[in-house]
Amino acid sequence: MSNWSRLLTPAVLLALLALLIACQVAPSQTETPHTLTATAASTSPTIPPPSPSPTPIAPATTSAATTTTVPDLAIAAIRSDIPPYDRGDWDHWIDADGDCQNTRAEVLIEESSASVIFRDTRRCTVDSGRWTALYTGTVVEVAGDLDLDHMVPLANAHLSGGWAWSAERKRAYANDISFEGHLIAVTASANRSKGAKGPEEWQPPDAGHWCDYAVNWITVKDTWNLTATAAEWAALEGMLSTCSGEIETGPEPSTPTTPHIIPTATGTIAPTPVETLIFDPFGPDRNCGDFDTWEEAQEFYEAAGGPEEDSHRLDADRDGIACASLPGAP
Repeated sequence: MSNWSRLLTPAVLLALLALLIACQVAPSQTETPHTLTATAASTSPTIPPPSPSPTPIAPATTSAATTTTVPDLAIAAIRSDIPPYDRGDWDHWIDADGDCQNTRAEVLIEESSASVIFRDTRRCTVDSGRWTALYTGTVVEVAGDLDLDHMVPLANAHLSGGWAWSAERKRAYANDISFEGHLIAVTASANRSKGAKGPEEWQPPDAGHWCDYAVNWITVKDTWNLTATAAEWAALEGMLSTCSGEIETGPEPSTPTTPHIIPTATGTIAPTPVETLIFDPFGPDRNCGDFDTWEEAQEFYEAAGGPEEDSHRLDADRDGIACASLPGAP
């Protein structure tokens, strides 16, 4: 037996036959599996990242000047048939709520920009604080350097219709703190300069206060149904022209022809007719003993014409300070 015969055993032959069959049925190419490519991914729609919400923009507005409306006042000449002014008829300063702080103290506490210091532990009288005097813009820290001024002085209110009021209404006017522009703390020198004058004779030295002064003056007179003279109203209009923005007023009222009527619990009473009088700004003779405080004496003194005239001889040394011996004198 040849060598090949010995090699080609039945087992080898079967193996060769199986190999031949496998070669005939095997595919000619190897299948390439499907893969995702970048090109395929690029066909997807691009979604931009969310952008922040826009900041809202306020709609454009037309800037309009501020408009201040002031009430009309009845225009009337000062009557010659009214009783003379007597400051004693206008009771002040009162302690309306019984806490020992009178009207002056209440106003000083309200208008001070710093905590006030009282004269003693009873906390009745204000000794110091910090105030900006409205007529002059002066900063004051000692209460005794300040006067409490009625925006519309008592004597002017008397001439403008207050002469016909009851004692209760006069007291209410003299002590009114419901409107902050009615009673204000001012320097003593400015108060002496103003006295009982209306705006036709006196304006605040600081013109920057003219607008507020005129508006407050008109507000007080309108609130208390007081009249104004033609000269007074003309001066007020001039001061109103210094206000920023627009000022609106109605047409000038006609002169009233009827007297003020005083309402009472039982009806109404008209003022008792009196004989024609020439108005006497000084009233009955007064001396320092007629006043409880220096503030009362000083206000009367100024209303009676001081320091130019001192018919009551309240200012002995002619320094502009009446009854310097009374409590509260500077």
